[in-house]
Amino acid sequence: MLGMSRFWVIAAGFAVVLASFGCGKSESGPGGAAAQISGLEREAQNAALAEVMKHWSKAPDGWITARNTGSSFAPIEFLRQARELTVVGVREYDLSDSDRLNGFEWAGEVSFKQTPCREAGEQGIVLDGMAGISIFRQRGRWSQWIEFQPEAVKVQKVKGKWQVHQDTWLLRGTPPTAADFAKAGVK
Repeated sequence: MLGMSRFWVIAAGFAVVLASFGCGKSESGPGGAAAQISGLEREAQNAALAEVMKHWSKAPDGWITARNTGSSFAPIEFLRQARELTVVGVREYDLSDSDRLNGFEWAGEVSFKQTPCREAGEQGIVLDGMAGISIFRQRGRWSQWIEFQPEAVKVQKVKGKWQVHQDTWLLRGTPPTAADFAKAGVK
């Protein structure tokens, strides 16, 4: 009887250890995120992904957005492609009493997996030089793929409504049109 009791104690301890490995955040699917996140974290993730999808279009080799980093007088237009847009985590910020009095219910950020990126279009430095190497894009062909870590998307819920901070790398383009592909000289 004592041997069987030890067996169950060890089995229970082993189950606790295994369960603790599954409680961390893990990635999933093509935009999916952590398996073990709270309801508000999942809402934040969904709000961020919904906003990202307003700026990117799915293509056979990944996700594409049309960018213009110039002005209306001197546009610098190009296409940017990310191999994948996968959420890897949601981080909640601490709210102060003042934040709560001002209607904040949740604030944090949604982070994305590092991914290969490339560009085609008017000449310029791929990824605005943020990848740590200077590779130039050109009209008529895609640049080489470069590993890039997209910055996290900041999200907050204020007075029942989700808000996504727009000034972030993933939200600066628009879904490309046939004219955008023609300007870049690629298909």
